Amino acid sequence: MQISINDELLIRSIAAMPNNLSIDKFQQLCEIKSRTTTEELLKYLLKLGIGNLSSDSVSFSEKDKLDIILLVMEHGCNPEILSKKLRWNDFELFTSLLIKSVGYTLERNIVFNNPRIQIDVIGIYQKTALLIDCKHWMKIYDFNVSRFSLNQIRRARIFLAKRKDVEAAIPVIVTLNDCECKFFEKVPIVSISRFNHFLQNFPFYLDKIQLIQRV
Repeated sequence: MQISINDELLIRSIAAMPNNLSIDKFQQLCEIKSRTTTEELLKYLLKLGIGNLSSDSVSFSEKDKLDIILLVMEHGCNPEILSKKLRWNDFELFTSLLIKSVGYTLERNIVFNNPRIQIDVIGIYQKTALLIDCKHWMKIYDFNVSRFSLNQIRRARIFLAKRKDVEAAIPVIVTLNDCECKFFEKVPIVSISRFNHFLQNFPFYLDKIQLIQRV
């Protein structure tokens, strides 16, 4: 009997990527009880060009993992469900994919010296840059939101001083979990589940958010 491959199974497969492992280990990492379901999932992935099967082992690359994330995104999977299966570097990648999906120019892990700052993800819309600080590993509470927000404002000012091709910068914090505090010093605190909506609508809320412009 053929097993129906749904988004839940595809998301589970992310836990095994990238890797070179036995089919038994793949089944264990994906938390699939049935060997038949495991084999059907692998058959489905291989048909899509995701992964390589040899004898009793299977291998996946970083690109395979990216392809799975893109696939479930195209299926309309809830971003929060997907993001819970991602590590911190995958969370940055996922945030980047959402930025690219709405047509923004994307930059990642940008570093400046004197003073030294690093910005996780940058999305450029026309000549306005969204500077994203990804907080996958912890919840945002009132006692730390001020520090994160003020640090991101500082990075935005330094970025704008060094990047002459950009006219304005908006500091943003993206979190895995929802946060009671939606803004601090007009810095948006956006959960990953609401980030796509934010990207599509932020030009309509410029009066509510921190817009740092070149002087």
